[in-house]
Amino acid sequence: METLILEGSTINPRVFFEPRERMLEISGYSRPENVRDFYMPLIQWIEEYKDWILEDQNSNESIEPITFKFKYIYFNSSSAKFIHDIMVVLGDMQKSNIPIKVYWFFDEDDDELREAGEELSDMANIPFHYVEVNRM
Repeated sequence: METLILEGSTINPRVFFEPRERMLEISGYSRPENVRDFYMPLIQWIEEYKDWILEDQNSNESIEPITFKFKYIYFNSSSAKFIHDIMVVLGDMQKSNIPIKVYWFFDEDDDELREAGEELSDMANIPFHYVEVNRM
C-alpha cells in the first residue's frame, strides 16, 4: 500500500496517509470546487487500505490501531457529506475488528467545529478524542 500525500491550499486540505505507520491525517481548509473529485479518491484509498489490513491481519495476532487525525480549520457543507462518508468507512473498519483512534482537532474558540466532530462521532458510532488547539 502506497503512501498518499496531497499538499494543502486555501481550498483543499492537506492529506497525509501513511499506511505502514497506521497514520491518516487530513488538515486545513476544505472547500474544493469539485468536492467529489477531491474526496472520492481518498475514500477509495481508505477502502483499499481496509482490505489491505484485513488481508495482512490473517498473519498477525494483534493489530495496532489506526490513528486518524482530522485537523480541519474549516470545511463547507459539501465537504461535510464526504467527511461523513470517510467516517462510514472507518466504522466498517471498526466492525471488521480493526482498532481505530480518531482525533478531532478544533480551535479553542470554534464551538461549531467541535460540535461537527461530536455529530460525526455519534453518527459513525466511533468515539473521538477531542484536541483543543490555539491557532493564534
